[in-house]
Amino acid sequence: MRVPYSPYSIGEFLSMVGRRFSAPPPRPDSLDRVLQLHDVPPQQTIGVVGDVCPLFGREAQFGSGVQSFLSGCDVVVGNLEGVFSDRRWKPFLMKHEPSIFGVLERLVPQDRWVLTVANNHSTDFGPEALRRTTDILDRRGIRWLGTDERPRLPLADDVTLTTWTWWLNRPGKGVAREDPGAPAEPGLHVALPHWGYEHERQPRPSQTPPDGYDLVAGHHTHLPQPFEQRNDQLVAWSLGNFVTGKQLPVLGEGAILKVGLARTGEGPPAIVQAEFREIDLDRNRERCRVTFRHSEPPSVATDADSRSVSLDRG
Repeated sequence: MRVPYSPYSIGEFLSMVGRRFSAPPPRPDSLDRVLQLHDVPPQQTIGVVGDVCPLFGREAQFGSGVQSFLSGCDVVVGNLEGVFSDRRWKPFLMKHEPSIFGVLERLVPQDRWVLTVANNHSTDFGPEALRRTTDILDRRGIRWLGTDERPRLPLADDVTLTTWTWWLNRPGKGVAREDPGAPAEPGLHVALPHWGYEHERQPRPSQTPPDGYDLVAGHHTHLPQPFEQRNDQLVAWSLGNFVTGKQLPVLGEGAILKVGLARTGEGPPAIVQAEFREIDLDRNRERCRVTFRHSEPPSVATDADSRSVSLDRG
């Protein structure tokens, strides 16, 4: 039996509520990682952020380090947690105001943003609100993916993004719910699943990265989870929150990822470097200020170093 306005069973819901209204679980000293995978300079950069949540009238502020990290990216990808609707807001539902576009544009122009719309809040206000949301994104010139008709978006002939969600708060149609499978054609393929369990610092043992993707960058947990290299695949289990107007302590963390791409031969581009940095969301009644948790990045790890890191999740 599911709890109304929640994707979970009663047992899973009660467990989530306990985590949500408790202090955040103990935080690791650092999840930051910088990987140098090929000794060539990047020709293109893609930034990835976590949940872009409603701000409820608060001002979003970004530290200079975060701004600099993302401003040079050719593309920035984020999860639009919520929809646009004229219907009255209710607790547990997520709806955005048009001011969110000004927030995004402080970092990069709107035509450099790509937003995923496959998440547990996609159907909070019914299928018409999801259609309205994608129409608004189209009019703004913002690329998007995440409906059942558009689970995948090509960034180039041989670079693709694919998204889907494990969860929906309300039953509904039109949302990408399953991994359609990585493209069979050679290329650099990125998966952006909305998966895992809220307010947990580690993926559960049953959670496994989808096959065929070069990079997996997830969201939904509202806390950042580790960034790992697993054989030839990079996995950012969850990027946590990027902005939010809610002030619960457990919602004040996230991470941002930047990958550099280059063609090292005649084939498709490869990821030549990656940088994963934790962020803090300092919130009060007026603003949400996003800054790096650590002011300086860690030392660079080579491909051989990164492969030696233990991936045991217990």
